[in-house]
Formats: sequence, structure tokens, C-alpha cells
Amino acid sequence: MVGYSDLKGNPLWVVYKLTPPQENAPHLKRPDNFSADWRNLGLITSTDYTNSGYDRGHMAPNHAIALLYGKEAQQETFLMTNITPQRASLNQKIWQRLEEIELESFAPKFKVLWVYTGPLFDLKTTHLKSSYFVDIPNAFYKIYVGLEASGAIKVLAFIVPQNAKANDRLQKYLVSIDEVERRSGFDFLHQLDDKIEDALEKEIDTTSWF
Repeated sequence: MVGYSDLKGNPLWVVYKLTPPQENAPHLKRPDNFSADWRNLGLITSTDYTNSGYDRGHMAPNHAIALLYGKEAQQETFLMTNITPQRASLNQKIWQRLEEIELESFAPKFKVLWVYTGPLFDLKTTHLKSSYFVDIPNAFYKIYVGLEASGAIKVLAFIVPQNAKANDRLQKYLVSIDEVERRSGFDFLHQLDDKIEDALEKEIDTTSWF
């Protein structure tokens, strides 16, 4: 699911579900093209990123979605409402590493793993030099909510800046969900009991993850 902003030309939040992939799941070829779609009325297209200096960064990841949900779902990750400007050094390095870890390491630890992700913006608005309609984020968040077979809930969150170095340790960017909510303005786990929500959102506990 995607919450898209026409004002910023970005998805503000994207949520998807991961489960341990089957051993015989087919590895699909990566699509060649990005597509506009009805959610932004075709206002943002792939050409808005051409010669911009930024990659077309996926929020719901191509590989994991293709592996778990098939070709049609994979193609939907190439809709422009799932795309946000990311520096190549981020998109192709530490962000890709985080996507690999969530699928290969995090998902197998839980019955179900929900992932919330999106861009974060500071007060100074900057746009792609190739498109006034696409704002450039200064960071990106990932929130992981793991549901164990026992019913226990485990959470983990990251905020990774655009200028993150390729060889940075991911633990450097660990934050609480409270911090993601403060910077994004969203309330992610509001349907939980308040005591459970408050406890989960303030903690930074890597015990069940690394």
C-alpha cells in the first residue's frame, strides 16, 4: 500500500509484508521501464529523473516483492508512485544492503514481517533539477514490525540520510519509532493498546534482529 503526495511528487509512506521466501521461488528478470499510474494522474514520469543526478529509488523493493508475490506485483514496484529520489551511493549500497537483510535475515525470524518505509524532508524544500514537481528527501526511514508465532511483537527502526556512506554500519542509523514519527508526522502503531504502543515505539532493542 502507498500513501502518495502530489505536493511532493513522492510516496510519503509505503507498507508491505514479508515472509520467508520459498527455496524454489523463481528469480524474475528486472523490468526495463518505470511507469506512470493513475495514483498521480501521470504527472510524474520516469523522464522527470533523467539527468537529475538521482536514482529512481524503490520504496517497496523490486526483488523481495517479485520473489514473494510474482510478476504482476513486481511490475507494480516500478510505478512512479513507489519511486523517490535517492543518491546512487545510497540506493545501490547501504539501502540495497538493508533490503537484502530484511528479506534474508529479518523475515525468517518471524511468522510475518511488516515493513513501513518512506522519505523524510527537512524544512528547506529542494527539487530535482530536471523536475520542479519532485521534492528531494534528505533521509529515508524503515520500520520493521515482526510478529512471532507466540503473538509477541518486535520492532526495529532506521533513519538513513541521503549522504550515508556506502560502508557505514547499519546500526549507526538505528532510531526509535518515536523518532520516525517525530520527523514524519505519522502515527504508525496507533491501533495497538496505548501501553503496548508506547513501550514499543520508545525502545531500541536489537536482541531479536541481529
